[in-house]
Amino acid sequence: MLPEIARFSKWLRRRSPEATTHVHYTNDLELFFAWADKPPTAITPQDIDAYIEHCQALGHAVATVNRRLAAIHSFYHFLDIEAEGAPANPVHPRRHFIRQGLRLPRDAEDADLERLFAVIQDPRDRAMFLLMLRCGLRVAEVRNLSLGDLYLQPSPGSLPRLWLRGKNSSQRVAYLSPQALDALQAWLAARPVVEDQAVFLSRLGRRMSVTAIQLRLMHYGYAACVRITCHQLRHTFARCLVEARVPVTSIQRLLGHVRIRTTQTYLHVSDRQVQADYEAAMAQVSQRLSPEGGDQ
Repeated sequence: MLPEIARFSKWLRRRSPEATTHVHYTNDLELFFAWADKPPTAITPQDIDAYIEHCQALGHAVATVNRRLAAIHSFYHFLDIEAEGAPANPVHPRRHFIRQGLRLPRDAEDADLERLFAVIQDPRDRAMFLLMLRCGLRVAEVRNLSLGDLYLQPSPGSLPRLWLRGKNSSQRVAYLSPQALDALQAWLAARPVVEDQAVFLSRLGRRMSVTAIQLRLMHYGYAACVRITCHQLRHTFARCLVEARVPVTSIQRLLGHVRIRTTQTYLHVSDRQVQADYEAAMAQVSQRLSPEGGDQ
């Protein structure tokens, strides 16, 4: 690893100790400089152009390419504030970042969810995945939960809730549905007493990793013959809120979105008013025009 990248990684960790940005950015930078085979001082905007074409030729998603560009841009910003005479930033946002159209979140079908949870009998795993499905937790938020974050016996008039540490070390409160609360309490009753304060423990009695949680879901998906990711469970929670006509500002807070525009993408997935308008229009069209052509 280049010494500049090592210093950059430490700087990111100091700024956001609980975030995983330093891991992803470090990996992105190592991939880039291995491809470029040049020191940081020799990188030009033309090299960035060529790297984008290289990533696209490999079939990388737009989001992946843009994240790598963000890593490179942030790296050179760090070099600039670290010392005078730093090389110019070769990433020019207006020139290099790829425009990405609206991408709708993919939720899971209710029938697939029934098949999935039918095979999840382990109380720990059932609680983890119900927290994603019924409370909208991210997989990292499930991983980071500690016993001190649980408020399962609130005062009268309040709901059981969790204190979460989300993206960029931001905190939010998540309320527990009865189904999620029952599953969590069932796991806590079976949870071994160990020194580690993590809610969800590995077989070694330690906090589970994000990868371990994802692999558990893959295992159950294979057993149920369905393909569902952790983030799809969160997307499904949002879709259910939209279908229940929860105000978008409340959905934003429940999901922990910084920008309401992020939350509004879920309105495109399941908009009952648009569905009703379409259904009414097609009913009128079908009365006037047959599929074979010609008036009815």
